[in-house]
Amino acid sequence: MTNSMQKTDDTLDAFLARGLDEAVYPGAVAAVGTADGIGKIAAAGRRDPERDDAMTRTTVFDAASLTKPVITATTALSLVESGVVALSDELHRYLPELEGHRRGEIRLLELLTHSSGLQPYAFSKSWDSPSDVFDGLRDRSLLEAEPGTRYEYSCLNFVYLAEALRRATDRSLADLAETHVFDPVGMNASCLGPTDEANLAATYCHEHRDRTLRGEVHDPLGWAMDGDSGNAGLFTTVDDLAAFARSYLVADGTVLSAATVERLQDDWLPDCADRHSLGWRLADGTYPAPNWSRRGLGHTGYTGTSLWLDHDRDRFAVLLTNQVYDGKDTGLIRFRERFHAMVAAGRFD
Repeated sequence: MTNSMQKTDDTLDAFLARGLDEAVYPGAVAAVGTADGIGKIAAAGRRDPERDDAMTRTTVFDAASLTKPVITATTALSLVESGVVALSDELHRYLPELEGHRRGEIRLLELLTHSSGLQPYAFSKSWDSPSDVFDGLRDRSLLEAEPGTRYEYSCLNFVYLAEALRRATDRSLADLAETHVFDPVGMNASCLGPTDEANLAATYCHEHRDRTLRGEVHDPLGWAMDGDSGNAGLFTTVDDLAAFARSYLVADGTVLSAATVERLQDDWLPDCADRHSLGWRLADGTYPAPNWSRRGLGHTGYTGTSLWLDHDRDRFAVLLTNQVYDGKDTGLIRFRERFHAMVAAGRFD
């Protein structure tokens, strides 16, 4: 029998075990389901290889850039629905020190769609507080294109968006997350880091700190800003993200209105080569897999996390790994595409 004809075990547990066999990650937890709830859930491998601790359903992960759609974008859109901010607002409305600067003319809409023209990232090891970050960013030339003229993914978009939300409400992003996301959804195991939770998936910072991280935010900007940076900093579990996914699929106003969620499934950059929603990526080509609706919403995180929703087919898929512990060249992108293709094909139903 040829390899192409061999029958594979399509259980979720078996698939996560394949990821271990392929050395994709030290460990993983995954859940798939619908608006009615989780259909399948599984855990495999080690959450902390140095201590040989096993992954469990309740393991807490540094979700990295999942913070962007789950916390910052959702909070921004909730504040839009409350009449506190408008997506057409320019940054200088909330950051008056940017008045008269090109950066101050960037609209909140352009931050959410990564069409601001800001460069992808900026960081200095000397930054260790929010004021250090914004002082350092102020002194750098960051704008590489006119706002609204191109798509380029940039963490700086969400650093500035989070600051605008803080200034608009006079509240921390962590406080806003409790009000607009965690409490309504019931994400009781989630927080904006750092955290002293014991059951953590360890990561490793290969670039800036060269050591294992347990409860520290992996992203440098999130680390410097104590998890309040807007681009990263979320610590969460598979059950909490599944509950969040269900709130989006149901769209009953628990988090956002049905009208807002419907518009999120549109391409907000019709004049750009890349399709994008407000804080969310849209399914396209083989991303997350070719059998997902093109209206599917999702995002990934640098540490090895991902969340995808498909309203047309009433599905969600959460895959949480600590891949970054072993570096970034372990084959997770291909593994994730296979996972999402199997989810959409109903192999785990």
